[in-house]
Amino acid sequence: MNRFVAGTIILILCYLSVCNLSAASPEIEKARQYGARGQVTLRITDSTGKPVENALMSVAFFPSDSYADTDVRAGQTDTNGCFCIEGKTVGDLTFSITKSNHYATTGKYWFYRKEENCLLNNRWQPWNPTNTVVLKEHRNPLPMYAKNVDAFIPTQDTPSGFDLEFGDWVAPYGKGKKADLLIIYHAKIEDILNFSNQLVIACNNKLDGLQRARKEIESSLLSTYEAPIDGYQQQMVLTINRTKHTIIMHEEIGDKEYLIFRTRTVLDEKGNIVSAQYGKIYGPIEYGRADENHSAIRFTYYFNPTANDRNLEFDPSRNLFGQTDKQRVYQP
Repeated sequence: MNRFVAGTIILILCYLSVCNLSAASPEIEKARQYGARGQVTLRITDSTGKPVENALMSVAFFPSDSYADTDVRAGQTDTNGCFCIEGKTVGDLTFSITKSNHYATTGKYWFYRKEENCLLNNRWQPWNPTNTVVLKEHRNPLPMYAKNVDAFIPTQDTPSGFDLEFGDWVAPYGKGKKADLLIIYHAKIEDILNFSNQLVIACNNKLDGLQRARKEIESSLLSTYEAPIDGYQQQMVLTINRTKHTIIMHEEIGDKEYLIFRTRTVLDEKGNIVSAQYGKIYGPIEYGRADENHSAIRFTYYFNPTANDRNLEFDPSRNLFGQTDKQRVYQP
């Protein structure tokens, strides 16, 4: 999108799968171009370590250095959750795993390593290692308030409250009633290459908090199953500060991260939590100047409506906001 003209930095990430062949032996160089035989056993377990039987496997080998040259195999795991596969490849294979009542998982296994002993007699070494992959099971997917927020920020330099249950800013800017989050946006913009943007995401209640986490991007369930009991902090500060020639500071919640939150926390007289509500905010969290008069924010969140339930496993078929186009959220 072009809405965040001043606040967006385009990062070009180049993934190079071909290593420095000049440091490799002639045998490895040849295998990296024309392929060598490789074998691996993929052992599939659920999140508790229990083997997953009859999981559907799809595995792709790449017999040459052209990724258009692909050898795809399919099969199922055995009673031990294992699937042994052999093929010709220039150094890796990719796989996808599915089974009913489990979250689809994808991944990659590398035969090639930057070591001279990774190849022997045109066979990748070690031969037939066992590689364990977790296929998360469905535990207890819940209906939640889930929403893709794409909204103008009502104020600048002062807090604006956002109600996660109503999916709106609190009065006087919206229909929300409780400020689960406080959003504070600061900006100092000279031009498109010289600016400072800061977004503070804070909790209105001092007992509430946020916790940063990495997405488990191999699984379609990107988050942990359950929010932690402790380890929360009251606010997160995101910053983009740059000049024409230098990025001075860039602190963000990117697309590989998410936030876990605790809100509406109530303590008893002894300081113990008697009530709290939990949820998650999937990155990226995007913000910035939308036009000369407005700033905007984008993020996706999931709010568990049940007090004291730390479950973060969302059922996409039961969005409590309904399933309108603007509110449709597909990820669990």
